Amino acid sequence: MSSTIKYSIDAFKGIDQSADENSLSPSYSPDACNMDTTDGRLSVAKGYVKHIDIPVPGTGKIHRMHVFSHSGGDEFIVMAGNSVYAKKSDGWTQIYEYEGDVTGKFTCEETQISGTDYLLIGCENNRIVKYDGQTASLFGSEDGQSDKRTMYLAMFGGRLFAAGDPDYPSRLYWSQLPGSGRTIENWGPVEASVNVEGGHTEIGASHTDTITALAAMSNQLLIFTKRGLFRLIGDRPSNFTVERIDAQVERMAASSLVRVGDAAFYMTHEGLFIFNGVTSYLSPDARKICVTLDGADVSDCRGAATRRTLYFTVKEADGGDAMIEYDMLRYTYMIRRGFGIRDICAWDGRIYLVNDTRCVYRFGEGGSYDGAPIEAHWNTPLTDLLEKTFIKHLDGLYLRGSAENDAALIIDVTVGDNTARHRVLLPYSESAVKEIPLRNEGRAFKLRFSNENGGAFSLFGGVELEISARKRVS
Repeated sequence: MSSTIKYSIDAFKGIDQSADENSLSPSYSPDACNMDTTDGRLSVAKGYVKHIDIPVPGTGKIHRMHVFSHSGGDEFIVMAGNSVYAKKSDGWTQIYEYEGDVTGKFTCEETQISGTDYLLIGCENNRIVKYDGQTASLFGSEDGQSDKRTMYLAMFGGRLFAAGDPDYPSRLYWSQLPGSGRTIENWGPVEASVNVEGGHTEIGASHTDTITALAAMSNQLLIFTKRGLFRLIGDRPSNFTVERIDAQVERMAASSLVRVGDAAFYMTHEGLFIFNGVTSYLSPDARKICVTLDGADVSDCRGAATRRTLYFTVKEADGGDAMIEYDMLRYTYMIRRGFGIRDICAWDGRIYLVNDTRCVYRFGEGGSYDGAPIEAHWNTPLTDLLEKTFIKHLDGLYLRGSAENDAALIIDVTVGDNTARHRVLLPYSESAVKEIPLRNEGRAFKLRFSNENGGAFSLFGGVELEISARKRVS
């Protein structure tokens, strides 16, 4: 005697690799790529399009990208090889060239010096460079005690804080408080008042626990080290207090650090970490991408954020680039692959990407990766419906959806050891239900939805699978 079971996916959510597939909700996928589930539908994600057609000059490796907003407008800044380039109206212009080799590690901080907008560029083992939209030059001076080779930069309480000095890797510097002829380019003492002078302090108990990142929050400066997290509070040197935060810590890259409101996020090999204003901790849903991160290299992770989504780049175990998307409103992860990534940055609610083509792209637009097809798939969990004694015969699949340019939807239905492929053309009407007859039976099953030749489709209103189940007869 058999009974009928309806297996439903009410809404598509995101990737979940935190548990055995048999215990996952049908709304989650253990393996998905280049899909978008923002509105609960399952759609092929958008690609990217050229934002700047002219490639960054030269052949040197692309290191970092930043959008500098100043009184003259917004400029894309790219560090490549030994050079710093700015995108002007007539193309890319080299604005600075470093002497000797650079490692590729850079940070940027926007500020003002004597009422002029400046971009400060920190480079590992090199002095800070300042750029005002017209001219780039070395920051600071020997007389001002600010000619240090510091990479990590942060404006906090009106002062510039800096770290990463290779001679003093645990040292935190701060500038004088601007005003009355003082600027952030002077880090020395002021006889008139200790409260406005510059200075420095050592962080942590050991010189081996070097500083790895700085982040300015509304009421504290976060100081990341190899093995700990500290904060500096206070508004003047006389009441500066540095205290260790009792927090979970993992090795992180400064380039992965993203600030959203008064919170900070960063990616580690263990997953997404969150600083909530009080302490830092591993996100409760971090294990949802544990398989993706297994063997991945996050030492050069790049982070960026739009209004609701965090983006982190990783180098996967097979050597390929991948981008992790985290929806902060829906607490869901998705993975993007199939393209190279050198750096990403966020500006005006959009994500921009630069890769080895040396072009700058707008991410999340268009139907391809600059002409390369988007290969997308979504696997449902392999499940026996917690009824291992029953043999399931898959009778039919019912769905609604649409496709662009008559693109086909590929559905692979696996039951037991058998997999059947179905090439489906979705109906033109959103109210129409597509019925797909199925065959084969077994104890466990899964579905795989994918596109064909980079085509775009969208499934909405959920998916239903009709199943006949019976107990095995001896």
